[in-house]
Amino acid sequence: MINLGIIGCAEIAFRRFIPASLQVSELKAVAVAEEYAPDKLEQFEETYGIEGYNSFDKILGDPSIDAVYIPQPPALHYKWAKKALEEGKHVLVEKPSTTSYEDTADLVKTAREKGLALHENYMFAYHLQIEQIKKMLDDKVIGDVRQISAQFGFPMREKNDFRYVKDLGGGALLDAGGYTLKLATILLGDSIKVDSAHLNYMDGFEVDMYGNVAVSNDEGTVCFLGFGMDCGYRCSLEVWGSKGRLYTNRIFTAPETLEPVVFIETAEGTSEKTLDKDMHFKHSIEKFVSEISSSEEREKMYDAMLLQAKLVDEVRAKSEGKI
Repeated sequence: MINLGIIGCAEIAFRRFIPASLQVSELKAVAVAEEYAPDKLEQFEETYGIEGYNSFDKILGDPSIDAVYIPQPPALHYKWAKKALEEGKHVLVEKPSTTSYEDTADLVKTAREKGLALHENYMFAYHLQIEQIKKMLDDKVIGDVRQISAQFGFPMREKNDFRYVKDLGGGALLDAGGYTLKLATILLGDSIKVDSAHLNYMDGFEVDMYGNVAVSNDEGTVCFLGFGMDCGYRCSLEVWGSKGRLYTNRIFTAPETLEPVVFIETAEGTSEKTLDKDMHFKHSIEKFVSEISSSEEREKMYDAMLLQAKLVDEVRAKSEGKI
């Protein structure tokens, strides 16, 4: 059994992570720590019966805890993941892994040296619909792929949300944009590169609020990405092929009760294919468990995290005219 501690009483930990972890027999969330809002501890303790600590360091120093989950704002990921790895704990960190390639590379270096799992929680990537859509494209249901586009954006949240705070690692690129880049790597492969990028700001906000990116691979497949935090809600993938179009509208946030629908348009007409509902958060935790026991699986995740962080840095540099 892998005993896991949670660094922070975040909503995603309460609402998503712990319920999903209860369905993974190899792992058990045994403790949660909170320093910034200790009143939240009682809710976790009463609902899930796990032990509450008033210090993150108590979690890290507990020899009975094998791994930690870090659902902190992005700017705090590096600090606590680094400490956890140095204490010999496996780490499952919310996306993005850190706010820079340099910091992510340092975490990967530490994890590799210590033989520890380091997992970035882009859970949508483990939803069965990704595999099913990739098979449709491989089967050429719309012919040869000519162009891909993906959008992820949502309306304005409360202004005190960490996503709008630069010092906490806010910004549309690190939040919604990271999802679109991750999907692009899944569809385009490791030869993906950033061709152009624009990050846009708005009066009254210190972070980028929306953006557009074009990426491509060595085969010449192009993917256009749009993302934002002051937009009408979009969560879509569209693939334009030589014989038609494939479209779906819950590619990043399909709840476990939803059967995603893919629309396929060809000269013969429009059809709908209902895909399987799935539990992507559970699968991400299961992947983390497999990485704890397999060096090969750990290396795959290290490489994926480095590629993701590299792309984010390239988007930022392209937007600023530095490359």
